[in-house]
Amino acid sequence: MRSLRPTYLIALLASFAIHASARAQASDTAPTKPLRVAVIGASASAGFGCVHRERRDDGEYAASFRLIDMVRLACPELSLVTSDLSSGFFFMAPVRNGEKAAARAREFKPDCVVALDFLFWYCYGDDAPEGGRLKDEAERLAKLELGLKQLEAFEVPVLVGDLPDMSPAVGKMLSAAQMPSAETLRKANARFVEWAAGRSNIRVVPLARMQRQLMEENALDIGGARLEPAKDAPLLQRDALHPAPLGMAGLACAVAVEIKEAVSAADRSKEAADDCTPEPVETFARARGELKPSRRAVPAAPAKDVPVKN
Repeated sequence: MRSLRPTYLIALLASFAIHASARAQASDTAPTKPLRVAVIGASASAGFGCVHRERRDDGEYAASFRLIDMVRLACPELSLVTSDLSSGFFFMAPVRNGEKAAARAREFKPDCVVALDFLFWYCYGDDAPEGGRLKDEAERLAKLELGLKQLEAFEVPVLVGDLPDMSPAVGKMLSAAQMPSAETLRKANARFVEWAAGRSNIRVVPLARMQRQLMEENALDIGGARLEPAKDAPLLQRDALHPAPLGMAGLACAVAVEIKEAVSAADRSKEAADDCTPEPVETFARARGELKPSRRAVPAAPAKDVPVKN
């Protein structure tokens, strides 16, 4: 076989180098594959009453925000494809609604699941695990096991909150019958910690600690920043149960950080906007930028935890 001429060999090697460089550049400039995020949960995730209004020189402006809306504002660099299955009607039948939402989330084939308040009504409420009225506190713990079982079916990262003490909402949005005892909350959270510790895909959002800080200090420490209410921007709504837009911005920043870290840890091939550092005040400022002219007043929250249907 004839040997290759030096000039031909040099040209051939140069061609290989050009093609390799082109492939590398194409790889560098290729858009990051969007993260598929499913949201399952109750009215806090669904943005019940989470409306910000401002009176400006040219009139009133307003916008409402769901949790995933604020997550996008917290980290605009994150490319997300979402399925928001959270609902303010979750509390009406948590076992049935939780099962349906979890099943639909699995069908979506997410990279990550946000279940911030998914477990809340598996402990709170006055319904028994099998339906009917709750008979005793032990049934709350039995109902919690059903919620944990739904989350166990996910293999992808799941961001889930523990169980906060929402006793300040009793007599406002919660009835006394819906409120678990302090001992039940302690047992429920102990069980949750035990359950989460044995599952590497579970990432805990410390709602109990955050609510405790809200009650004691009327402030939240989020990612090293202290978030305090402003005159026209509280952290909680007047029902003492649901986050106001500024509080939602804080929650969303915590969730955005967890999404990035969870997905990166689970799949190194998925890049998650490393240059994004969610910050609550900046997130809230972006939310204010989303306000639209409003010709009518935002209706007051109803007596029951029943927001507008998705």
